[in-house]
Amino acid sequence: MKPGAVMTDYDFAVAGAGPAGSVFALLAARAGYRVLLAERSHFEKARFGETAPPELRAALTRIGLDHLTRPPYGRDAAELVSVWGGDQPLSRNYILSPYGSALHLDRQRFDEALAFAARDAGADLRLGCGAHFVQQPDGGHIVRLHGGANARASIAILATGRSGGGVGLPYARCHLDSQIGVAAHFDSPAREFDSRTLVEAVPSGWLYLSALPSGSAVAILVTSASLVPRDRIPRLRWWLEALAQTRLIRAALHGCRLPEMLSVCDARASCANRGSGKSWLAIGDARIAPDPLSGQGIHWAIDDACSAIELVKSSGWREAADRMNARTAREVEQYRADRQLAYSREWRFHSHRYWTMQAAQ
Repeated sequence: MKPGAVMTDYDFAVAGAGPAGSVFALLAARAGYRVLLAERSHFEKARFGETAPPELRAALTRIGLDHLTRPPYGRDAAELVSVWGGDQPLSRNYILSPYGSALHLDRQRFDEALAFAARDAGADLRLGCGAHFVQQPDGGHIVRLHGGANARASIAILATGRSGGGVGLPYARCHLDSQIGVAAHFDSPAREFDSRTLVEAVPSGWLYLSALPSGSAVAILVTSASLVPRDRIPRLRWWLEALAQTRLIRAALHGCRLPEMLSVCDARASCANRGSGKSWLAIGDARIAPDPLSGQGIHWAIDDACSAIELVKSSGWREAADRMNARTAREVEQYRADRQLAYSREWRFHSHRYWTMQAAQ
């Protein structure tokens, strides 16, 4: 920062423009707060598509963003079909859901649209701009931005996701498992992919197939990091062997060109050991990130943002932090029980290493 330069003051500085960070910034700006929203990327890279539960529709409608449920951001997923705990497919149709069908999301476009909605509401959106917080003795933070600019913020909001760090805040995280996602994208110009979400357990983990609004599809193998070969060619061969052990997913991809490249992402369930402190608060996946099997990640993140801003507005950040910490403890306890039950239902591969590891967690 140049000598004599004037720093901009904000009520909130939000690190991370994923669903939690962008929705928090959007709602805070609408409420009249001065908000800085800093995002390291320009949303230039493809992000893993995923299926979100029907409840996300209601959440987006409440904040005036129901258009994000439609192409090019989302498409209907009326049914989830799983092969889990037995050889016969089981179906869960959303026809009885009061919210409608589930959603397949193009995460790159969806996340970008949320960030721009926050900008349009009045948040100061900085893309390609990481933020680092320096806590001040008298309260608040100096926010050091990529490129040398500095700002001041009364409250720091950490929304850096399940893989992000504390960016200067005294933030600690607990990982609840060692899972990793290994993904491949498929294109099929001649036909549409099955609109259902498909989930199949295999000896090395489980795969799901999600059709994207763009017309492509993503297949992700969720497994343990220790099982994934380090080198690219053995990893691809190992992934294709897992795909060959499925029935529904393999049939849905019949005729598609086999992938030549795989992407790897952090799929560990985790939670904040310390999710708040002096004038800062973690939200979304930075607070608690579920196993992808739950299908609740985006819905939880947006609900988190809505809850956090309402608590801050009504009670101040201290009480908001206390209540969010108590919420984390309750949710982790319930989550562990639900996760254990879900994985225990897959008995066919109980002697295989991946499933033995899940039973021990």
